[in-house]
This record gives sequence, structure tokens and C-alpha cells, in this order.
Amino acid sequence: MIEVSDHNFWGIALASISANLILGHNLWLVVKDQRAERGKHDPRVRVEVNTSDDFPASESAVRPERIADFRVISAGASFVPITQYVIEGQSLVAIIESTCGEGTQSTREGACLVALELLPHPIVLEAEKFAHYIRDEDAAAQVAPHFEEGKTVSSQRESYTKYAKALLVPGTGGDDDAFRLVAGHRLEIVPQLSPASARRDGKRLPVQVLFDGEPMAGLRVSSGCENLGGGTYAAHTRTDAEGRASVELSAPGRWFIRAHHIRPHPDSRMADWESFWASLTFQIQ
Repeated sequence: MIEVSDHNFWGIALASISANLILGHNLWLVVKDQRAERGKHDPRVRVEVNTSDDFPASESAVRPERIADFRVISAGASFVPITQYVIEGQSLVAIIESTCGEGTQSTREGACLVALELLPHPIVLEAEKFAHYIRDEDAAAQVAPHFEEGKTVSSQRESYTKYAKALLVPGTGGDDDAFRLVAGHRLEIVPQLSPASARRDGKRLPVQVLFDGEPMAGLRVSSGCENLGGGTYAAHTRTDAEGRASVELSAPGRWFIRAHHIRPHPDSRMADWESFWASLTFQIQ
């Protein structure tokens, strides 16, 4: 864990604020098969770390120094750190092996999970902008009574942490147990069924949202797919008492599921709020 003093933490925050800063940008891991470009026998896949509300595009690249943990997790919960990545345009990119091997950034043959955690990051929002953000996230109940739109006028200090996961299923995208893997993120979306199976059988995809390893009740879960554009979601739902929700996979292609949780910061000297963002992406036929 990296400790940051109050002075340094908010120095970073104030330096990062601009008129165009949008807190709501989502974090996606977008997996792209390299075989179409490099030949059918090339086992590598491209993993893009993308930041935007227009899935799966990216509007800005994540700075490498913000990465707390980046890994590939395979069967048996074994993992290989991803340590080699570069910024290409608006994306941070890693090339990993999708077949068996013992080299750096390689996994056994079969499906796996790519998981990314960013370091907490500070931001200050004027009350009006904070209210707009809370409205967009349908999170008024989570911030009340400490913040009430139209009544609270002071700027709000927030520390946010983002997590992203992607299911990597080489080849046809068939069934595999990779969907059961857990990365151990503080906020995490865990499918309870293979997305490929749910799509094939015409079922809704059940997921469970965990916070600090425990089911998170009453949290909004949003889903969508590529080509919706403009930050549009296909649907919203909320988790039940066991942190469970279900998502309709209405079309083939790349999909995302995301969730957001905000609560008062445990150390009011550091911030007023701490928030957590989680996304899961996958591709279905």
C-alpha cells in the first residue's frame, strides 16, 4: 500500500483539475485477437486499457505510474504479472500470450482473466458538478445526508479507485471456467455463468457484485455493448440482498458490465468521499 500525505494528495488533485475533466469516464479492458493482423498461428492478444464513456473506445491513455496491479489469472488462481506495456495513441497497450508457456506475460492454453487495478486518485468537484455526477450514477441515497443537491454548496473532495477485468477466451469464445475466477478487487463483478453459455441458451447472465469480498446489496449494475455510442447503456438494474443481478445479452459482440460505489471517506482529513469503479468486459458470438 502506498501512503500519500494530505499535502501531496491534494496537490495532485488541484494540479489535475481542468474545465474538461470528467470524473465519470469508465475504465475498460478491451481484448483484441492478433491473428487477423499477424497470421492465424500468432497466439498473442492485444489488451487495451481504455478510458472513456463510449465503449470500447478510449479518449485518454492511463499513465503507467497509476497502475497498482496488472495481471493475467488462469485456472487454479495462478497469475502472471503484466509488466510490459506502452502508450499507443489514446490507449495503454499490453501484448500477452493466449496459449501455454512459461515466459513473462504468458498463460496456459485456455481461457483466463485479465485484471487491472489503478491507484487511488484525488479530485475536487464543485457542488454543482458533484451533484451532476451523483445524479448520473443514481447514487443520491449513497451520499445522503452528507450531500444533498441544491442544499450542499461546498466543493467535494473525492478519492476514487478503478478496477477493470476482461475475460480472455481464445478461439471461438466457447465455454470455460475462467468466468468463475476472482481477482480480489475491492469492488468486483463476478459472473455466475459463462457469458457464452448464457448467450447460446438465451438466458440472462447472472452476476454477483462483491465489495471487500462480501455481497454488495442495492448497487446499480449497468450493461452495454459496442456500437451503442455516446456513453449509452443497454440497461440498468440493482443488486439484491445477496449482491446478485442479471444482465440480458441481446446481441453478439463486445459487452461490458460496470458498477460504482461511493461512501464517506473513512479519514475526513484526506477526502470527503471515496469511490470505487468496477468493470467487466467480454466478447460473445
